[in-house]
Amino acid sequence: VRLCVDCIMASAQLTDVLRRCTAHKYKQFDILREKNGEAGIPFWDVIVLTAADEAQAQAFTLQLKEKQERKEIPTLAKYHVFADPPGPKIGNGGATLYALHLLRTIYSAEQLDQFKVLLIHAGGFSKRLPNVSVVGKIFAALPVGNPMYQMLEMKLAAYIEFPSRMQPGVFVTCADDIELFDGTGDLSFLKPGITALGHPSSISIGTTHGVFVLDEASRKTASAALAADKARPCATATCLRFLHKPSEVVMYDTGAVIAGTQQVYTDSAFFMDRATSLRLLEFYEAHHPIQCEIDAYGDFLQCLGPDATSEYTGNSANVIDQADSLTATRLALFRHMKGTQLNVVLCDQSKFYHIGTVGEFLFHLTQDKAFAHEMHLQPTTFSYDALGSERQGCTLMHSMVGADTTIGTDTVIEYSRIGKNCTIGDRCVVSGVVLPDGTTIPPDTFVHTTCIRGAYITIIFAADEALKKTASPQDAPQQLRLLGESLEDAIDRTDFGVAKLWPGETKCSLWSARMFVPEDTPENSIVQALHFAAVVRKTVSKDSMPSHDRVLSMPDILKEKNLEELTADRECLRKAIHSHQQ
Repeated sequence: VRLCVDCIMASAQLTDVLRRCTAHKYKQFDILREKNGEAGIPFWDVIVLTAADEAQAQAFTLQLKEKQERKEIPTLAKYHVFADPPGPKIGNGGATLYALHLLRTIYSAEQLDQFKVLLIHAGGFSKRLPNVSVVGKIFAALPVGNPMYQMLEMKLAAYIEFPSRMQPGVFVTCADDIELFDGTGDLSFLKPGITALGHPSSISIGTTHGVFVLDEASRKTASAALAADKARPCATATCLRFLHKPSEVVMYDTGAVIAGTQQVYTDSAFFMDRATSLRLLEFYEAHHPIQCEIDAYGDFLQCLGPDATSEYTGNSANVIDQADSLTATRLALFRHMKGTQLNVVLCDQSKFYHIGTVGEFLFHLTQDKAFAHEMHLQPTTFSYDALGSERQGCTLMHSMVGADTTIGTDTVIEYSRIGKNCTIGDRCVVSGVVLPDGTTIPPDTFVHTTCIRGAYITIIFAADEALKKTASPQDAPQQLRLLGESLEDAIDRTDFGVAKLWPGETKCSLWSARMFVPEDTPENSIVQALHFAAVVRKTVSKDSMPSHDRVLSMPDILKEKNLEELTADRECLRKAIHSHQQ
């Protein structure tokens, strides 16, 4: 979380301000999704979700269709899902370029000259929050709203004021963060070039995000307000340059640190006017197909402003898959875009939240009182609980809980049916599960059941397991951990070995480990997974571990996912909850 003011009292006041602003946005969004064009509220002409591949794009399209049918999102916008082209990873910058290209193939230039487009980067497989790997992080559940919000609804509500305050162009954002802000003052997107949102943040936060270097007049005004802890409305400033994950020394040397404070302005999302999107489209047409990973923030914004330099083009520190063409492509983009104006809306009364890991998901939805207050989060959202009274310290979303069931603190349950006399420990994520009566889920457990072709499958990890951590086949037993135990011990207690977990692979991770067993029912699936966990955690004998002919990894599960069956199961659960609520 990026706090705008360090002072506790000012932070409490800010929390109250954000709560009021968020309530107003929810009200406007709920009116809009109920009445659509009759609401008289300006909205986006086009909304685009990017996807990692065609399979994910099909999954997104299905969920968007169902959301529109249930009136969970406004239907007056045109919705599109664009999959990244096959080939090397192109990053969210490459996906932005490709989306601009596809939009031009669908709409005329005259239409795009008038359209206000929201582009949400939703691709990727959420390896750090695997309960949304199948559905996509833009469809992650949030405990607020009626109908219950997912991240998509939250994005649309948060930006509800933007279409009325902007010229035609494209607003670019990501699917796993939430910006809360007081939109009073000059929060507009009318200047030429790119206009970004800027949030006051600590210098340490600046080292892991993008940082704006303001012009001298804007720095002085910001210094007076921030140093005095004065709440001020939004103000639009001109930027000299943009720094991507800079060191503390660089921030001081370039003047990014606001005088009299230990704060900088960091990035979250940005708008580009029609002329700028056309310049980027020209670049794409001259350089497609893109053969390297381009960052929409680091590579687009570092080109901009009068003090921009090309030094960053050779830095690949933040690139996942480096390609030979990376430096040349960055340099060409820099030369093409140099001279474009960079503006920033200084959102002094704002907070930025990232919900992209299991730890963040649990913290913000169960422990973070400020976030809950600002977002109007509810401990129980669209759920039936036989307890009959509100539970403390846990969060229920789209779920049913049977009688005499105990749920620990800091636990999130979503899209699940929990039986009678069950026990769920502290700090668990329980997702998509059908838990038989009398079953126990130990503390610090992540468990998620999903549908694949002809079967159900449950993945289970420790809540803080590092699924993306990699090791060589030789080092994996010592370097990786499974369910809180060393992988070496886990292998010793199961019929798995490195060769079976990762056949023929040179890099090993829990994400790619083949260790999950398909079952014919969701009940059998969760029981099998919990027994596997008990064997690994040494709470039952390893002799009770049966062998299985077919085991799948997370990538296998994504290939075999059955989203139609998954959404049908959720609809049945929806009807069951609704019948209990009447």
